[in-house]
Amino acid sequence: MQETDFSIWTYSTIIFVVVLVSKLASKKTGTVDVLWLIVAGALLTNLGWLPKHNEFLEIIGEWGIVFIMFALGLEEDLGRFSQGLKRSVGIALIGAAFPFIAGYSVASLFGYDHNTAMLWGLTMTATAISLTMMSLRSDLLHRSTAATGIMTAAVIDDILSLVGVAMLIPIIMVSTAADGGTSVSFLTIIWIIAKVVIFFAITLFVGLIAFPEKSPQRLPPNPNLYQRVNHRFSQALAIIGARNFLMVHRGEFTPLIMLFIAMFLGVIAYKLGFHPAIGAYFAGLFLTADYFVHTEIKLVKNPEGEIIKEQKHDDQFQAAHYVIKHLSFTIFGPIFFVNLGGKLVFDTEIVMRALPMVLALFPAVLILQVTSACLAARFTGFYKWHESVMIGLGMLGRAELAFIVINIAFVQNNIIDITQFYTLMLTAFMLNITVPLSLNWWKPYYLGFKQLKFLGITLSRPEPAKVPADMHEYKEMMEKERRRYMPDS
Repeated sequence: MQETDFSIWTYSTIIFVVVLVSKLASKKTGTVDVLWLIVAGALLTNLGWLPKHNEFLEIIGEWGIVFIMFALGLEEDLGRFSQGLKRSVGIALIGAAFPFIAGYSVASLFGYDHNTAMLWGLTMTATAISLTMMSLRSDLLHRSTAATGIMTAAVIDDILSLVGVAMLIPIIMVSTAADGGTSVSFLTIIWIIAKVVIFFAITLFVGLIAFPEKSPQRLPPNPNLYQRVNHRFSQALAIIGARNFLMVHRGEFTPLIMLFIAMFLGVIAYKLGFHPAIGAYFAGLFLTADYFVHTEIKLVKNPEGEIIKEQKHDDQFQAAHYVIKHLSFTIFGPIFFVNLGGKLVFDTEIVMRALPMVLALFPAVLILQVTSACLAARFTGFYKWHESVMIGLGMLGRAELAFIVINIAFVQNNIIDITQFYTLMLTAFMLNITVPLSLNWWKPYYLGFKQLKFLGITLSRPEPAKVPADMHEYKEMMEKERRRYMPDS
């Protein structure tokens, strides 16, 4: 159907109506709003009510995903994240390898060459962190142990996928070019790996040295390099500090400064080849609530008439976090998921040609992804079975990197044909729809309200968990769970 000649204001109004209806529908049905947003985006785009491509809306959607990841970082605990990172290396490695094998094998099964099969495999590797975390957040499970496992594994997974894209795409393009060309140099590969190291070096420097406020202390005898660097920067930043920066003018501009920090680390991530949302997530992760306390000392008279000093503490974290959450989850963030659904434009003839390949690729990725990530979580990360299944399901979504690979392969370089384009797009769409549905299905098993056994193994939580009455009680419950499974964090 032809796109209607609407203005950007009409499109914006339609999107906000979609967001409102999706959130109301999710409340009424007990499902997650992400599912409704994606389906509505696909439906309205195919009806011509939303544009197939609008640069302004896509930029706003990218803002939204950066804000979402920043807000999720604010809600995560740094100690739990670092513990989860240690447990998630095996999940990421195995969880990326098996979807790649699925994509490569199905492409080969349908007679495509090695280069095309590599692209299929590459498209199926990167996990959609934002989609999974939004789905978990809707179920109040985004601060659970399993959610941390998904998040940390997905970060490593995206790094592996990033390196794979940066290394394999140029090789495939060169080998499929008519004029031959030269292979990717060893220095190019080294530079790609170096950019990953540089990004994490900068991120860790900001989070562990530049942000924390410490009183300058004397160096110990024979200090190591880290102690010397930390001491120098503690001295240099003791006067400024993260708290003073965030609480400038008594916290009047705190939300603005927080978004600046998120965008700043997002730019660094983008310049080094990552999605800006990864940088924003780490910005939120390192901004702890302690940085948002403003202390004001006043001279006042006590009842006896004596002049004394009175300290007034003003905690701006909750107020600033409230603003960030609404920008992320109610205004800008949902636009990204509407745009994501809009990427699937139907053409009946092409869809019918692609359907056999979709029906082979989708179950292959689904089975191999869930099984491999679940078993890796259980036997390399030593998660409980109910957490391992949640991690396996949470790794199903395909990230923006999948669409980048498809765009490079089809739109920019014509390496794959239109049928393959629809195959990969439909499969990614179906996997993304499966994420909120499967997580919502597993929720009662994860909480122990339902029991599930397979081959004599109890996969569900053995005992029912307490359901929180509100977010405050939920945070307390998650803190008890963290101490139970990670007592040393």
